[in-house]
Amino acid sequence: MKINLKQTVLIIIVLLIIAGFGFLIYENKKNQEIEDVAIYSEIDETQISDDNSCVEEQLISAQILDEETWEENNVLNTKYKLEIINSSPDNIKNWEIQINLNADSRIASSWNGNFSIDNDVLKILPVDYNNEVNSGNKVEAGFILASNSKLDVENYKLFIDGEEYNKKYKKCAEDISNESDKEDEEMNQNTDNNDNTPVGIHGKLRVEGTDIVDKNGDKFLLKGVSTHGIYWFPQYVNIDTFRTLRDEFSANVIRLAMYTDSSAGYSTNIHKKVEEGVEYAKNLGMYVIIDWHILSDNNPNINKNAAISFFEEMSQKYKDYDNVIYEICNEPNGNVTWENDIKPYAEDLINVIRKNDSDSIIIVGTPNWSQNVDIVANNKIENQTNIMYALHFYADTHRDELRNKLKYALDNSLPVIVSEFGICDASGNGNVNIDEANKWIELLKQRNVSFVCWNLSNKSESSSILNSSTTSISNWSEDELSQCGKWLKSVLNSIN
Repeated sequence: MKINLKQTVLIIIVLLIIAGFGFLIYENKKNQEIEDVAIYSEIDETQISDDNSCVEEQLISAQILDEETWEENNVLNTKYKLEIINSSPDNIKNWEIQINLNADSRIASSWNGNFSIDNDVLKILPVDYNNEVNSGNKVEAGFILASNSKLDVENYKLFIDGEEYNKKYKKCAEDISNESDKEDEEMNQNTDNNDNTPVGIHGKLRVEGTDIVDKNGDKFLLKGVSTHGIYWFPQYVNIDTFRTLRDEFSANVIRLAMYTDSSAGYSTNIHKKVEEGVEYAKNLGMYVIIDWHILSDNNPNINKNAAISFFEEMSQKYKDYDNVIYEICNEPNGNVTWENDIKPYAEDLINVIRKNDSDSIIIVGTPNWSQNVDIVANNKIENQTNIMYALHFYADTHRDELRNKLKYALDNSLPVIVSEFGICDASGNGNVNIDEANKWIELLKQRNVSFVCWNLSNKSESSSILNSSTTSISNWSEDELSQCGKWLKSVLNSIN
């Protein structure tokens, strides 16, 4: 067949078109392959598994929080909180944190750990009661660093059993889905929608004469446990802990002890932990005492402005809650008098609370570590309702003399609540005296005086209700309870 010039040109054009399409298809396929490679290069190798549904994560970590900074004598002081967080399925122990410091740094104060500086490296090791971190739990420690600059808190090393920690755990889509379902289930369990709880049955409490009475006007006895300082032992501000105290100890009240001096861990950040505790108690139908826990700041007027701000915030937030009680000064002590120091402070704080919350019970501390209720009985706060006065005792130290002060106060119409007591001596870590403790309980039951035991922690001291070796935060076995814890469980369960 003879092909003329016109046909030749046409054939060439068709061939060029076909070639062009082929090149475009090739380039498109080539580009798609490059894009696929690029996608995988952006994903860490550990994220690729056989079914592309698993990732690997380092589930044990440390978090160092800068909480507060101030300057003193031309030196920068910064308070830090350290959290060791165990989100892994394993229990760990013997943790250590190392942080590089500036040459001029020193530790001004520390708590919940053993702190040392070696060659400008800060080493933080656990104490006996927070050496082990169970799966799903965390432990906390803290320190104040005096330095000319702040820490690089991201630049730390975590060691477990003497070796730098870098273990990773595989987590797959099915596990993540199961975790989500578990979280939803736990959230649903966080509220007990049952009227058969202390608050559900008895409602808002009030003071009549020297008694606490419930919504029906019947006498009511608050009985429960005080936390230790929630800055040092935040793990026990937990719904499972509170539920265990309610269901296994028959406790109907939790006291949230928030120390109020900055040297003892106070900052406005800890208000959130108080709020968590109030919500847990509300969800469980338990009463809760918000305790402004003055101690080393012996005169309540030292931190009065902070107290006013705190109770203004709390009373506004909880004015409609039936379960909240306010304790405005734990244990005034030292050269502090009722007439000149505590009473004027209390009157001002009561007015602050009453602007928002007109009828919740308010507890006022009394002189000499809340012991001299007899003095207060002769000079009560006037023109206020639902006010109670604190008496604190430690059974091996405070015996008949203090019991007689209580009797005098009650006989003179002073409503008294034992918002803190221990069955050991006044140090909180001395001899346990069951006989004297039982004498106190008999008197309190006889006179309908409510009582709250110190303390909910595993601190290595005789007033703690848990042994120092106890790491669980709920559903404790008898072996996990201290002598105080076993006694308290028996006593609370014996009282209807």
